[in-house]
Amino acid sequence: MEDVVSIILFDDEDVTKTLVESYLTEITFPYRFEHYKEFDISLIPSDNRKKIIIVNINKTIIKNIDILEKIGHNMNNKIVIISYDKSADVQVKALRNGAKDFLFKPLIKSEFLNSLQKIYYKDINTEDKNMSSKVYSVISLVKGVGKTFFTLNLAEQLAKITNEKVLLVDFNNNLTDIFQILNKTVFYTTVQYVNELSDENAPQMLGKLEKYGKVPLYILGTGMCSYNQKINEVKVSEFFNVLKKHFKYILIDNDSTMGRDDEIIMNNADYVYMIIEPSVAMAEFADNRALNMKLRNKIVRVILNKYKEQKDDPVLPKLENLMGREIFAKIPKNYIAANKAFDKGLTVDEINPELDIVKEYVKLAKYIIERDK
Repeated sequence: MEDVVSIILFDDEDVTKTLVESYLTEITFPYRFEHYKEFDISLIPSDNRKKIIIVNINKTIIKNIDILEKIGHNMNNKIVIISYDKSADVQVKALRNGAKDFLFKPLIKSEFLNSLQKIYYKDINTEDKNMSSKVYSVISLVKGVGKTFFTLNLAEQLAKITNEKVLLVDFNNNLTDIFQILNKTVFYTTVQYVNELSDENAPQMLGKLEKYGKVPLYILGTGMCSYNQKINEVKVSEFFNVLKKHFKYILIDNDSTMGRDDEIIMNNADYVYMIIEPSVAMAEFADNRALNMKLRNKIVRVILNKYKEQKDDPVLPKLENLMGREIFAKIPKNYIAANKAFDKGLTVDEINPELDIVKEYVKLAKYIIERDK
């Protein structure tokens, strides 16, 4: 049986209490709710109860923000900060001192629910969960940079090298992106799986997934807007929690629009891979405050795709300077191999395992296997 989580709100506004109480009726885990107008650390039980502590951060708490770290020393306490103050300095201080999330007031229902669901399924309810499983969100800033092809080829190498079950989830908006590459037909949608997957029906639903070739790679598609379906944002964290019990590596092919749904999906990932092409314009696109805010709590690895050594090397320092991030890996440009793979619905490894482009995918997969413990 799941333990009941204590959700404790410290906020002097009655309207916030009313909002939180109404939002909590849609939470999918067992909880009990407590509310106090004044923040007082002595009101937080020091027992082994699992607690999500929501604090409205004001000037007094900002001055003594290290108190959050003191609360967080108890591993049973998970802290969420809410505030009208949108300054980056306050957010950074709160997150560095142990807060799991920072939400702006007035509270938006979807953001609030997703935050609490994520904390519960990622940090509290870890029973029977494969803690070594990892989720990788692959993003791009524009279409056509090879994001989906990159995700497929990396996923295949992870499955091939480890012989562990790997899942590629297509969250693109253009209906059949990954299945178009593989020349296959889609009979179900990613949205259905997000909204319906549970521990009880996982064997049946996951048993319907498309298996790729001879390696233990499985494909879940298709895109977010299929047949006007929308994901239930409250279910996203539970969706990933269930998947982690069945797959060693989960790779998410995010839509390049980086909209609200994509941000929610990305927030449930352990790592973010940003795919760019070697151009200054692309780097300037990546130097985006709104995007960087979305990525502020993530480990971001920049992948330079379609790389040509002598031609592109001179521009690399400028790219890294503009983005404020180092280039993590370079995938060589090979149109001939890529086009053959597209035409035949294969990966580049199946075209020719000796190609430089394949060796880079192997190198990256081995890094993930050896380092992302």
